[in-house]
Amino acid sequence: MSALPQPKPARLQNPVVLKELRSRMRRSRAFVILTVYLLVMTAVATLVYLAYASAGGPGPTSATAAADAGLAIFAAVLAVEVVLVVFIGPAFTAGAISGERERQTFDLLRTTLLSAEAFVSGKLLSALSYVLLLIGASLPLLSIAFLLGGPSLTEVVLSQVLLVTTAVTYALFGLYCSARFRTTLGATVTTLAVTLFVTFGVPVIVLASVGIFGTLSTWSGMGVLAARLLLMGALLLAATNLPATLIVSEIILTQENSLFTFRQVVSGTPVTLLSPWPIFIVLHLAVAAVLFLACVRRVRRISDE
Repeated sequence: MSALPQPKPARLQNPVVLKELRSRMRRSRAFVILTVYLLVMTAVATLVYLAYASAGGPGPTSATAAADAGLAIFAAVLAVEVVLVVFIGPAFTAGAISGERERQTFDLLRTTLLSAEAFVSGKLLSALSYVLLLIGASLPLLSIAFLLGGPSLTEVVLSQVLLVTTAVTYALFGLYCSARFRTTLGATVTTLAVTLFVTFGVPVIVLASVGIFGTLSTWSGMGVLAARLLLMGALLLAATNLPATLIVSEIILTQENSLFTFRQVVSGTPVTLLSPWPIFIVLHLAVAAVLFLACVRRVRRISDE
């Protein structure tokens, strides 16, 4: 007797993923967004390169000018990717569940055999797949910066890992707001407000903390432990923010030539501290797990109402 064909894993048969991806990719809006995104990134990279090319001339400093241009292109492309991850990614998920409720199709989906976990993961994967497509489409521009001798391979890989981690966490936050609010407008406004605060508000707090630390460090009576705790608090705040983490980790990697740790003199005593990017990844993955569980619980509660 011939063996019966084995069914495919359930995660590969998630109907929500298939439905959302087919619906999104069959519309012209997905290709328009991708085209505009690439045109903007290409224009920014071209302008930066032309600015550095016109400033630098032939001679012994041409290699240095090329490396500086590569770093500038890398920073410009990365800035556009940060905007993409912080604002466009959550916007895809902010209306994922609330939109189903507004269209009165949520109850129909929940009457099927689809579990709450599969429903949430399907909505998440369908949104993340498009965001990851946009991130992957920008890799050729990053490779140009890499070929110019600007950023190292470690910097490029680390930046993409941080972007993907942020994309997952922020998309889950938008999905949770979509499950929490009854309307897509409320979910979208809340999602963008929080992401704006985390992206722009936290750096202000970090800079203020650094300024306070710089003032307090001049006090002769300040102990090493207090100064170290204050510096660790500033690093922890930086680890909650993607731009701050990218900038601080870049400085540590280039100036200290270290990927994980760096040494700082605090009140005359050298102290070894951890770079913010590992804290960033652990913290955001933990928040993502909590948001996923909270979103699943909320979906179950909505179904019971």
